[in-house]
This record gives sequence, C-alpha cells and structure tokens, in this order.
Amino acid sequence: AVEYVQTHADRLKPGVTVMDVCGVKRCVCEPLWKLAEERGFTFIGGHPMAGLEVGGFDHASAELFQNASMILTPPHGADMALLERLKKFWCRLGFAGVTVTTPENHDRVIAYTSQLAHIASSAYIKSRTALDHIGFSAGSYKDMTRVARLDAAMWTELFLDNGDNLLSELDGLISHLAEYRQALAAGDGAALQTLLQAGREQKLTADRKDYHA
Repeated sequence: AVEYVQTHADRLKPGVTVMDVCGVKRCVCEPLWKLAEERGFTFIGGHPMAGLEVGGFDHASAELFQNASMILTPPHGADMALLERLKKFWCRLGFAGVTVTTPENHDRVIAYTSQLAHIASSAYIKSRTALDHIGFSAGSYKDMTRVARLDAAMWTELFLDNGDNLLSELDGLISHLAEYRQALAAGDGAALQTLLQAGREQKLTADRKDYHA
C-alpha cells in the first residue's frame, strides 16, 4: 500500500484525500502522512473491521460491511469537516459506526481483538484431536477454529508489522494459560474456579461496555 501511493503520488491532484484499508496503521500512516504533506494531498488511515477467513472473488459478499465498524486514523490537526464527510461515506456503505483513533492505539488494540485471536485459533487447531471432532463439536469448536483458515502470507506480514504489541498480548495469554495449567495439575478446584469466574466477570464487563458504546 505504501509503495503504491509513493509510486503514484505524482498522479494525485492537490487537495485529494487518499485512504488505505490495511490491518495495521503505524507502518502505513507515518510514511504516507509525510508524503501527503510534501505533495499537497491528505492521507487518512482506514481499517474496515469486516473481514472473512476466506478470500477471493468467489467469496465476495454484498453484505460484508453491514453493521461493521470502520476505524479511521487521521493525522494530527485533520479537517473535522472532512472527517464528518468520510464518516458519512463509510456509513453509506453499510458500516454501523466509525471509530477515530491514533495509529498507535489502533495497533495496540488490534493486536488483541484480531491478531492474537488468529494465533490462538491457529495453535488450537493443531491438536491431533481436531481430526476426531466430527460428532463431538458444536459452537465453541467452530468459533475457536473459524479464523484458522487464514491467509498465511498476509497474516505473517501483519503480525511482523505489529510485533511489539502482539508479543505483549501473546505473553499475557501464555501467562494466563499457565495459571490454568498450574491449577489443573495441582487438582486445585478452588483456584480453577476462581480463574474461570474472573474470566466470566471480565467477559460480562466487556459486554456491558460494548452495549453502552
């Protein structure tokens, strides 16, 4: 994306607005904000939270954006009137709302809400028991394994471009898993129940924040 804009910058009319739809923002916004300032156009980062675990035209869907969230990462001092026009533009495509944030915050949060989930799914499906799931699996198995069908090349690039944030989230997950393992190995039902209850309460708190957003 960065290379494309750099290569075609001389074709951009002064005053035009350029956006991307990449899954990471710092490595895109920083060089293109600088280029936009030099060439007289506006660059605003964008990330539609509306992907599928499969790709290609065969899987295209006219409903993909319906009720999804669009994230914008504008430069400091961006024109508020322009941002309002962009919000209306994306909402007309079906998005339920538009979130405006910084590239740094985008990459920090997306490491948890998207990237860590893909790693966890990929690791989870590698159990040999997965081959025996037929007749034994329901919603929890399907939810955990859906995104394991990822595009390996694309997600490798995304993970590496956001490695610092993703490593932090991955370390946290490994630490939490170790707590569950320790309680289970010790046969400590009280500790295991406490861990499960804490997870349940965190989920309920997150759901309440989502409801009031």
